[in-house]
Amino acid sequence: MMHIAFAIDHRFVRPCAVTMVSVLRNNVPADVAFHVVGLDLRAEDKAFLGEVVGSYGAAVRFYEVEKGRLETYDMRWEAQRLSQVVFFRCMLSSILPASISKVLYLDCDILVLASLRGLWDTDLEGVALAGVPDSLTVNPAHCRRLHYDLSYNYFNGGVLLLNLDYWRMHGVERQCREHYQAYPERIVYNDQDLLNSLLHDRRKLLDMKWNVQEGAYRLPKKHPADWMPPYLELLEHPSILHYSGRKPWEYHCMHPLRQLYFDYEAMLPGPERKKDGWAVRLHRFVHFLPYTLGLKANKYIDLKRYHDKGER
Repeated sequence: MMHIAFAIDHRFVRPCAVTMVSVLRNNVPADVAFHVVGLDLRAEDKAFLGEVVGSYGAAVRFYEVEKGRLETYDMRWEAQRLSQVVFFRCMLSSILPASISKVLYLDCDILVLASLRGLWDTDLEGVALAGVPDSLTVNPAHCRRLHYDLSYNYFNGGVLLLNLDYWRMHGVERQCREHYQAYPERIVYNDQDLLNSLLHDRRKLLDMKWNVQEGAYRLPKKHPADWMPPYLELLEHPSILHYSGRKPWEYHCMHPLRQLYFDYEAMLPGPERKKDGWAVRLHRFVHFLPYTLGLKANKYIDLKRYHDKGER
């Protein structure tokens, strides 16, 4: 059984459902157990997610956590967009039953596009978690800010395989609270900074295919005319696609695989997603016009162009 956890509030119920569908369509549903840690979820939210999961024959369990457990933590980055629920991933060792020895945590701006078995079977002996580097090259600013050596790199918090037995044995949840309070000047990117700062030397780094983020699809600045992405296969066939920048449902999202999100959203039960109103469509048209007219250079890799170029 693969245990998969989400931490959400009401705003992310539908994106969570889309991520669930992507998991279930690309894995054996009977092998999957979802754990939804919620903050102020409504009865209809739980019913909807239960219907999505139940239609595939998988299991889901809900955990409503008191907001008081989040008093230690403040949102220090993207407070307008993100919720304190992101810190629930630092509490899963006590929220989930003791019988669950490990769990795969996923953000809800993710599509799972392949079997997760290879990721789930990662050896976690002696480490607190496994995660994917936050970018294709190491960002030294993160390591300097968090006061550890560049050789440890910096992992993204959107896909984390957590060794819950290790967390319980070593009191990592308590260490998270104490570390957050001891070094407030270091922690900028919320729980992601916290986990890197505390666990940089107690983690395992995974293959990039398990968390292909938005930045990987951006064209490098001042790239030569004959440049081709050396990781084209990774971009075309990610095992886990992470819309870590602009979200597909936002009008200014220019991700080359934006439509793939809506393909999975269309598989949800119930009424289809409401079409964007005229104001949103107008905003999107105006946003894209400078790129269409060639007044601004494209920010993202044209996957079809590079694929065709590589085939020749």
